[in-house]
Amino acid sequence: MFVMEKKDKSKEDKIYKRHIRFWKIAKVIIGPFLKLIYKFSYEIAPKIDGAYLVLSNHNTDLDPALVALSFPRQMYFVASEHVYRAGFISKVLHYVFEPIAKIKGSSDALTVMKTIRTLRSGKNVCIFPEGNRSYNGKTGTIIESTGKLVKAAGVSLVTYKLEGGYFTTPRWGFGIRRGKMHGSVVNIYSPEQIKQMDPKEITEVIVKDLAENAYERQNENPIQYKGKKLAEGLECAISVCPVCKKIDTLQTHKDSVSCKECGTSTKIDSYGNFLPDFNFRTVEEWDSWQDEFYAEYYKSCDSETILFSDENVCVNTVTSEHETKNVGSGKICMYKEKFVFEGGENTIEFDLNQISDMSIYGRKTLVFTDGTGAHYEVKSEKLINARKYLSIYNHKKDTLYQNLKQF
Repeated sequence: MFVMEKKDKSKEDKIYKRHIRFWKIAKVIIGPFLKLIYKFSYEIAPKIDGAYLVLSNHNTDLDPALVALSFPRQMYFVASEHVYRAGFISKVLHYVFEPIAKIKGSSDALTVMKTIRTLRSGKNVCIFPEGNRSYNGKTGTIIESTGKLVKAAGVSLVTYKLEGGYFTTPRWGFGIRRGKMHGSVVNIYSPEQIKQMDPKEITEVIVKDLAENAYERQNENPIQYKGKKLAEGLECAISVCPVCKKIDTLQTHKDSVSCKECGTSTKIDSYGNFLPDFNFRTVEEWDSWQDEFYAEYYKSCDSETILFSDENVCVNTVTSEHETKNVGSGKICMYKEKFVFEGGENTIEFDLNQISDMSIYGRKTLVFTDGTGAHYEVKSEKLINARKYLSIYNHKKDTLYQNLKQF
């Protein structure tokens, strides 16, 4: 038994040394490229004793690499499990960095356990607690269980802020805008400080430290983010026309966005703003209005009405071993109480009350976990707006929560 444990420890140490080696190599090779392409500047983190947990806001696909530039010591990153389903690239990522997989659209207890185990073994971990890149330039929701994880880990907490990422590569957009990005440590909380705080207090300081609003920063210090397709892909973030109130009628081309139903149109400039004569000045304002629209839309419809739908989508199940199995191709429909997949003779209904979590990865892939614990992903070759499904799901959850509070 002792010999076996010694063997396992030796193998683990060998793998860890390999990760450290590639960490140093990657920073030397990739660092200059990122600084050039993203016009990224950063500050080196102070020396930190012991293992630490880094929490950062999230706005670009390469945020892990950008954050890494500030930290001399190797870290493991918690990443969406779909990075393990990219064939050869996934094998390389696993060999070189071994990200800690998190299944989006699920409350993945195994991810939490592995993260804590990694930290307690003296290694460092970085998490993007929003769980998603921002569609509107504002830091997303950070749930209270984040504080519980930090408390349970018992290591130093480092909060890190990325600025300029939303305008450099909007989640809904295509290509890179030429502007500026910057990254730096916000605060460092020692294990002793963490011990004096309860999980709620820890979450509150994380929320405060990571709060970022791209448009407020633009108002304070306007920076141009130049590109050839400034509006393309916006229909993945915004699905409701502010004039005719129709859903899924928006189309984009280069810097223009218009409604196919009523003809309303505008453009996005290099500062991220719409033209002065449009209903909204920013994507953030339009997104805020859209959220209110869906809240009222949800209340106004009966349970038999199809709120919206998309055709020619592919539905897969995803296992904990990162394997996918095709369920079929067809049409998805959102109702007030259920989510339905119609794939020819194969029709599956999901009670929204039984879906434990729902999320999006990339621009438009919808993922969720049903009442049995099965994980599903809904993909489409064409541009669709997956956020509308998430909006209704969230309003359904909010309504259920408010009803429970009355008892």
